[in-house]
Formats: sequence, structure tokens, C-alpha cells
Amino acid sequence: MKNLIIIFSAILLLIAGSISASIAGHHYHGCGGMRDMTEMDKNEDGEITLDEFSARQMEKQKNAFDMLDMDNNGVIDSAEYEKFMEVHGYDMSSRS
Repeated sequence: MKNLIIIFSAILLLIAGSISASIAGHHYHGCGGMRDMTEMDKNEDGEITLDEFSARQMEKQKNAFDMLDMDNNGVIDSAEYEKFMEVHGYDMSSRS
């Protein structure tokens, strides 16, 4: 139950961040409300390469994966997936 509360809180924070980024005028999905390029520009050359951009996206995907992998064993099993879906309002008992 504690894990579900943590996951739900993290998702609410992600949603709130997305909404605030949209309100602030960030129209490109995936920017995450960044105000400048320095967070992605790892070598500080004033440019963002595909590798630098991809690393930021992979970090976001890793965070999302970690939210679903509740026992931190490196895989998302059906029980973890079903718990996640139920927390988000999906009735998993009616699956065929």
C-alpha cells in the first residue's frame, strides 16, 4: 500500500509538472519545463546532440519504469502492472 501511495504521488507530481510547463508556454512535449539548454548540454558547447537529447529522454523512461517496478527487481511483472493500472482507475478484474 505504501508503494502505491508513493507511485500515485510521483505521478501526480509528473502531471503537475507537465501542466505547469504547458501553462508556461512550453509547447514541445518532452521538454519537461526546462528553462534553458544547460541541463541537456552535458559538454557545455552550446549545442544539444542527439546523444545528449536521447540521454534526457532515457532518464525519463527509466524513472517511469522504476515507478512500475515496485519490488525493484529490474522487471515489471503482471501483478505490478495490474496494481499500477488499478491505481489509475482501470478495472483489471474485467479483463478477458
